[in-house]
Amino acid sequence: MNTRRKGGTLEVRDISKSYGSGRFAKTVVDRCSFTVEDNKLTVMIGPSGSGKSTMMRLLAGFEQPTTGSVLLDGQKVTKPSRDRLVVFQETALYPWMTTYKNVVFGPESQGRAGTKLEKAADALIERVGLGQFRKSYPNQLSGGMQRRAELARALINDPAIMILDEPFRGLDAMTKGLMQEYYARLFENSENTHLFITTDIDEAIFLADRLLIMSNFPLRLREVIDVNLPRPRKLADIVESDVANQLKATALSLLHEEAMKSFTGTHSMSRINNNPGREDSKIGA
Repeated sequence: MNTRRKGGTLEVRDISKSYGSGRFAKTVVDRCSFTVEDNKLTVMIGPSGSGKSTMMRLLAGFEQPTTGSVLLDGQKVTKPSRDRLVVFQETALYPWMTTYKNVVFGPESQGRAGTKLEKAADALIERVGLGQFRKSYPNQLSGGMQRRAELARALINDPAIMILDEPFRGLDAMTKGLMQEYYARLFENSENTHLFITTDIDEAIFLADRLLIMSNFPLRLREVIDVNLPRPRKLADIVESDVANQLKATALSLLHEEAMKSFTGTHSMSRINNNPGREDSKIGA
């Protein structure tokens, strides 16, 4: 019987990640340390292209840091595990499987089956609002429905840590807002620890218990901001909140500094190399 408590604490201790060697080495993550606290929703935000997805792969165990370490509840992370599950930017549903079969794929591949799993899957599918689409295939679902199915597929494994890498990117504005509120309710009714990665400042403020403000490339921790807004939350309330707007102003100021570093550095390098074709990183891109 699994007696592990839900949630977990993820510690990042002075990690760096480089690719290549010698003069061709490229550092993507540089001496980064932070903690994703137990049973909280931590949001990592930084400029596009700064190395956040590389950090996600390190936390999930898909890759190992060049130096430093990642620990879950004090144990070193050395490989992927169902204790740390990722919801990616792109849909990862199997197109030949129904909603139900996609949700139970993980447990069934681990040898778990039977009435108990079926009841748990049906309850979770209902919880994410897809009860009427249990037998539907991914191409019969909207983008928001596919995102909900993927959340259910991750949650049924009861992970200690949920890692979400810009999961609502590419959705239209209305669907994105609905998904943000839907996901917030899922978190508020769970006991899992969540790390949500985004470039969207409004999304970050709405969702977060804590904000990790990240630097421009290479990735470093710039600042930690506690978001002391009451739950449950609604987007309309956040828009009208003076506290939320002050937090947003503070975060935007830091992110703007990082974006300007990228802009200045890019243009300086362009003049040296006579290569004006490089693109600049943009917040929210």
